[in-house]
Amino acid sequence: MIALAWRNLWRNKRRTIITIASVLFAVLFSVLLRGFHKGTWNELIRSVLHSYSGYVQIHANGFWDNRSLDYTINQNDSILKSIDFEKLKIKNLIPRFESFALASNKEKIKGTIIVGIDPELEQSFTHINDKIVDGKYFSNNENGILVSQRLAEFLQISTNDSLVLISQGYQGASAAGLYHVIGIVKLPSPEFDNQMIFMPLKTAQDFYSAPSRLTSWIVDLSQESEMKKVVKNLQKILPTEKYEVMSWHEMLVELYQQFVSDEGGAKIMLAILYLIVGFGVFGTVMMMLSERRYEMGIMIAVGMKRYRLISLIATELIFICIIGLLSGIIVSIPILYYYHLNPITFSGEMAEVYKAFGMEPIMPVEWSTGYIINQAITIGIIAIVVLLYPIFYLYKFDIIKALKR
Repeated sequence: MIALAWRNLWRNKRRTIITIASVLFAVLFSVLLRGFHKGTWNELIRSVLHSYSGYVQIHANGFWDNRSLDYTINQNDSILKSIDFEKLKIKNLIPRFESFALASNKEKIKGTIIVGIDPELEQSFTHINDKIVDGKYFSNNENGILVSQRLAEFLQISTNDSLVLISQGYQGASAAGLYHVIGIVKLPSPEFDNQMIFMPLKTAQDFYSAPSRLTSWIVDLSQESEMKKVVKNLQKILPTEKYEVMSWHEMLVELYQQFVSDEGGAKIMLAILYLIVGFGVFGTVMMMLSERRYEMGIMIAVGMKRYRLISLIATELIFICIIGLLSGIIVSIPILYYYHLNPITFSGEMAEVYKAFGMEPIMPVEWSTGYIINQAITIGIIAIVVLLYPIFYLYKFDIIKALKR
């Protein structure tokens, strides 16, 4: 049966090659479309999250809704110190002290976000030192600050200038100070680049009169794909009346909604592609059955059972699908790998649009076997569904009409 099906395929080489090609290009286009889409979004999300917010944060319960220093965490809390990083697949916990302040330079004044950071731990996660465009990075014992580039331009300050900061400290204390600008940092997100000031963690705690207090811990994940699992495990470990654990889906709602919306649009495009492929394969199957109608009538007339004929035709179509799927994967993998290593680079106006949003002007491809296999499986399912038609056709096959020429 298998040998006969294989020989039948190549009796009409043109028809077989056309059908195989339709499956091949379906796999190729669906994999490329998915690869570029996932790669572009992952690059955007990775850029934004690693520039500031992180994938997961731990706050005092109520902090995220109120953003008040009344909701802070004890930096030396034994519960947090006892977390098993390896078991929870956490690389590190990065301390932050975040609040608001008015920044003033002569006639210029603007509301800003003050972020106290541990210079060494922060560098391991956000690589903030690499984003400095002027000046230098600070150490934990310095009294200097880093100012985001757009904020520095608005306040008309540069390195070695001084900046006055005024705010309200912890438990109603006043907060005011004059700080030396030792560096200008360019942040990927325009929103953050317009209002961020970084200072050493100890300096921020002194400024707000909040020794050993934090507003959040950034959870640096060992594997980004384990984010939801890490959030659930931390929520089980940490007392809910004291702490809240939030993923970036909850913290950056607009970005997440945009991602979900775009993901839905991409799936609609894939569905249209699948529909075209399905009808293409279906048309080829109908053409094959029409051309071989007389042949199949003869085979049944000389004693071949219908179920054996159905098995023969099904085997031929399965061969076509398998060859098409494997060929599509084999052709797509080197293309994906090439563009993964060598992303498409934009120039001109398109490059400026990307840079305005703090992104590199590139379109990378996500290198992951998961979506490649998923696309192949989906195309395979479509091909199997198409197989139902010849089964139904041969079950209702009229031998008398088939033998009339």
